[in-house]
Amino acid sequence: MTPEPHAPPSADGPRADAVTPSRAFAEHLDGVKTEVDRALARRLEANRARAAQLGGGDLEAVADSMGSLVLRGGKRFRPALLVAAFEAVGGEGGVEATLGACEALELLQTYLLIHDDWMDGDDVRRGGPSVHAALRKHFGEPFRGDTFAILAGDMASSMAQEALFNVRAAPGYVLAAAREFARLQVDVVFGQMLDVQGAAESDGQLERMHDLKTGSYTVRGPLRMGAALAGANAAQQASLEQFAKPLGVAFQLRDDLLGTFGDPEKTGKSDASDLLQGKRTALVVEAQKDPDGAAFLNAVLGNPAASRADVDALRSWLVASGVKLRVEGRLDGLLVEASKALEQADLRSHGRRVLLGAVEAIGRREA
Repeated sequence: MTPEPHAPPSADGPRADAVTPSRAFAEHLDGVKTEVDRALARRLEANRARAAQLGGGDLEAVADSMGSLVLRGGKRFRPALLVAAFEAVGGEGGVEATLGACEALELLQTYLLIHDDWMDGDDVRRGGPSVHAALRKHFGEPFRGDTFAILAGDMASSMAQEALFNVRAAPGYVLAAAREFARLQVDVVFGQMLDVQGAAESDGQLERMHDLKTGSYTVRGPLRMGAALAGANAAQQASLEQFAKPLGVAFQLRDDLLGTFGDPEKTGKSDASDLLQGKRTALVVEAQKDPDGAAFLNAVLGNPAASRADVDALRSWLVASGVKLRVEGRLDGLLVEASKALEQADLRSHGRRVLLGAVEAIGRREA
């Protein structure tokens, strides 16, 4: 466990300084989540009403399955980071001033999850059916269910673009944020292609893929969008970029660890699916460096028919061999690197404290 990062001296007074970064981020996240969930519920209800008007049953089923995923268990880390960056560089109005951009990030996340689940064959997401699984059941056969699931993802993506342009900020600032939004989408698609290609053989190749696939839309994009909406200068954007790169990779390393060692009751997915699908996680890349791991990996990796006993044997070996510990050590190093990147950044003290708290929340989350 990394020590609680310390916020630098604050101009907000001693009482504000007494709030730890972790508590500051937790309170910030709660406030953002409440407002974003309300806004998303309103937008999704309007979308469902339009589906009912245009085509009734089948269109409503598509809108419902997509909307259910949006509202089912999202932590809202991305909007929280966007608002934190907005405030850290001097933006006023917090979540209310950036609400459309916050919604856009969550709708984009939904689009990516829908398509990712279909590509991976995952039938469970956030403790409920993935969208393609729900629509296969509705339509009674896979082809139509999958076709409409892809369209549900497209719908979420389109709604994301619409939401972003509802932000009430100076047109130039909205345009700058829209450019960042477009940039992160290109990055995440390249990252997904690298993941599907499965060609990462080294730590460096794996982390480049993580930076594109996850860091782009989970950390770097939200920070740059929030800063753009507040008119950040080049130095502030550069500081946030230095903070974002290690934290984005750390986010994915934590995902990799949770995918194999997380509690399914908390993560909402099986602790065997990553291994059975043959995903090239940080654990797998590290394990393949050890010749003793070949037998364990060969029995499970990419083998949907592997037994639970074989999965558990591989999990036990990952611990006993030190593979899990080494991945956790890399994660710790990335969290320290991210925290240090904020030390000299030209940011408001409260925003800096919230971002420092995000390091611990993202790196130590259990779901």
